[in-house]
Amino acid sequence: MIQLTYLQFHLVFTLPVLALLLYLAPNYEPVRKRRSAVGIAILVTIAFGYTTPWGSYLIQRGAWWYADGAVAFRALSIPLGEYLFFIIKTVIVGLYLYYRGFDPTFRSGDFSWTPRLAGVLVGVAMTVGGLWLVTLSASYLYLGALVAWTGPVVALQWAVGGGYLMRTPRVWLEAALVPSAYFWIADRIAIEMGTWVISPTYTTGIAVLGLPIEEMLFFLSAALMTIHGLTLFEWVLDYWDQTGWPTPVAAIVTAVSFERSSPDPAAPEERPDNR
Repeated sequence: MIQLTYLQFHLVFTLPVLALLLYLAPNYEPVRKRRSAVGIAILVTIAFGYTTPWGSYLIQRGAWWYADGAVAFRALSIPLGEYLFFIIKTVIVGLYLYYRGFDPTFRSGDFSWTPRLAGVLVGVAMTVGGLWLVTLSASYLYLGALVAWTGPVVALQWAVGGGYLMRTPRVWLEAALVPSAYFWIADRIAIEMGTWVISPTYTTGIAVLGLPIEEMLFFLSAALMTIHGLTLFEWVLDYWDQTGWPTPVAAIVTAVSFERSSPDPAAPEERPDNR
């Protein structure tokens, strides 16, 4: 079977999808365009900073590895193609979210303590439970590390906007599942072609159509964290639009025309966000 290098994998599976979503990007009015671009840039930066030490640790432990000749350059044990994946995957998920549309409007009740506290408790339980799994058996290394890696983000995001997330599950479930399903297929093909190998020692052995459950959960959890991050980013901005911007932030956003003013009748119509 033909083996793809990591960079060839991007040429075949990720860059064409990225180009398609850029072409299909909705024609939002200028402020919304700037906000979406800044939001995606922030999430890409966070993905780099948060995923790099986690991925480096698991690669060094041998949770997965790459075929001979599949990678040409590494930093902190992570190949260049993986770093590109941090960027491309985040942008693809973000662009799909904006393609399907969402309503970031702040509403009364979004600061309800019940969903926020519940989300924090779930996130803390995930962190503790994931670390416990890592110590339980070598076969739980990938799964436990993944759950522990996801937990703090879940706790933080739900602490901020649990009420908003609770009333918009259709948006974030669909927006996460669709790109995740595509990445599952691409990942399964790459594994079959030998571009990378998932360790049988450090995984549970549970697979769906040959794709390890750990890989499926990774793509889904990464997509959910991205979707939640982007929707909450715009939701917070809308809250500030309604209640007034904090003084230090207002000085910055005014300088870059980031704050929403009264509607411009000449501005192009936005894609509907109430689907």
